[in-house]
Amino acid sequence: MCTVSYFKTRDSIIFTSNRDEKTSREKAVFPNTLEMENQILYFPKDKKASGTWFAADDRGNVAILLNGAFQKHTSKPPYKKSRGIVLLDLVKSTCFLQAFREYNLSGIEPFQLLVFFDKKLMRLLWDGTVKHEFFLNENESHLLSSKTLYNDSIEKDREKYFRRFQMNRNIESGEILNFHKKHQIEKEPEIDFSIKEEFLTVSITQVIIRQDKIHFAYHDLTQNTIQHTKIEKRSFV
Repeated sequence: MCTVSYFKTRDSIIFTSNRDEKTSREKAVFPNTLEMENQILYFPKDKKASGTWFAADDRGNVAILLNGAFQKHTSKPPYKKSRGIVLLDLVKSTCFLQAFREYNLSGIEPFQLLVFFDKKLMRLLWDGTVKHEFFLNENESHLLSSKTLYNDSIEKDREKYFRRFQMNRNIESGEILNFHKKHQIEKEPEIDFSIKEEFLTVSITQVIIRQDKIHFAYHDLTQNTIQHTKIEKRSFV
């Protein structure tokens, strides 16, 4: 839930997400599916709250959750609902942006979402008081980091490495995965040791969207396992 990238290559769109979580938290379950009238959702399920941080459907829509909005906030539980449940609620809608605008987020902890819906790329944020919307360029690469764990200095360094990484014109999914592995929380030199004792990058989730198919991969870094789900992409009517 803490480091997310977006790439558009010659023949695919690639989303990759590192999940940084407390070492004591229960292991997530993958794959999970939710069949609805007009879509099938695929996501790793958080055992504790039954929500998710990464969801994709068979139309090629994707939504990824990061904790925190523009700056680090002080957590003040109890909250009305898990942010992962909010994400699941939103991805069930026929229009994600409209659902976000209408959703009552009062009592929900701050978060941001990277969303690809109907071929539009958006960054949507809830700062605890106000909702914010930004449309991003789908033809450019993007990197987001959670403000709850990564300060401005670390984020700037990551952006520098990210720009350098993009100089490779023919980036493949495996190279993106390796970039994310290099930026696991336990490998970041500027992260305080006290945080590293409590948090770990437990998994990396990657979705590759092509014209007629979607490949969903879940890398469990604690068990050193990889699970794959291949999805036949549904055509828009």
